[in-house]
Amino acid sequence: MKKTLVIVDHPHFDRSVITRRWVEELQKYPDEFVVHKLQSSYPRGQIDPAMEHSLIDNNGTVVFQFPMYWFNCPPLLKQWFDQVLTSDWAFGKGHKLENRKMAIAFSCGSGESDYSPEGKHHRSADDYLLPLVHSIEYCHATFAGTYSFLGAANPEKATVENIAESARGYVEFLRGIATAD
Repeated sequence: MKKTLVIVDHPHFDRSVITRRWVEELQKYPDEFVVHKLQSSYPRGQIDPAMEHSLIDNNGTVVFQFPMYWFNCPPLLKQWFDQVLTSDWAFGKGHKLENRKMAIAFSCGSGESDYSPEGKHHRSADDYLLPLVHSIEYCHATFAGTYSFLGAANPEKATVENIAESARGYVEFLRGIATAD
């Protein structure tokens, strides 16, 4: 069985709470997950599309993990989409991602009530991810859903216990995707 490739982008990983804890949890299971941190792989921001294609080709499900960053993914991950999901490889004449399961895992500082029609952001957090979801679907991949932690900036929500529970839940979410037909 192929491993799940988790592509992680966090501009300040060393100060991260949720993203870093999720990565620590995934690293307990090296037979199941490949954690690929974009910031450490490309400290100068020069993405190697051929290497990324090889990582994808040699693994199974692909998950994009990041903190919501100005209502989007962080800039290096956006650059990754632009440079890796290329014509005639991901779409066009090539469909290397066809039927590949892909998911998104993200954290937000704001809480769930902020991401509602009545909240300060006026829509759900998932709504802000629609361009990424559409990119996945455009490449004929199968969008397998999202996993999130909302309220990372709230000390009552972002307790050590809640974050640990979320990390364990994340592993189960990924395992569920990998085994689903």
